[in-house]
Amino acid sequence: MKTILIVENNEELRDNTAELLILAGYSTIVASNGQQGFEYAKRIRPDVILCDNTEAETSCSELLTQIRGDGDTADIPFILFSENPVPEIKKIINNFSADGFIRKPFTEEDLLDTIHEFVD
Repeated sequence: MKTILIVENNEELRDNTAELLILAGYSTIVASNGQQGFEYAKRIRPDVILCDNTEAETSCSELLTQIRGDGDTADIPFILFSENPVPEIKKIINNFSADGFIRKPFTEEDLLDTIHEFVD
């Protein structure tokens, strides 16, 4: 079973996203902030990290920098999801080597299609 780490500070969105992924057959780990997400990524080595770009305590770009800078986690696919404008997200993707992007609000189909690109 493939494991998805969800880093999202909004509890309702975090839980709903995890539930969608569980129903689709994935194992999920949830983190409420980037620091917790990085600790989970190092310990569990998920197949994909899904991170909210507006995460308050540690920005997604900071988390991505930590992930890419650590030999144990550098190769984990990293997908941003955000309400931010696409040009801003493209800048983060290019500057920090993110692998993908999902625009919020997203549909179940958008989420699963994006995840499938990296785990199936």
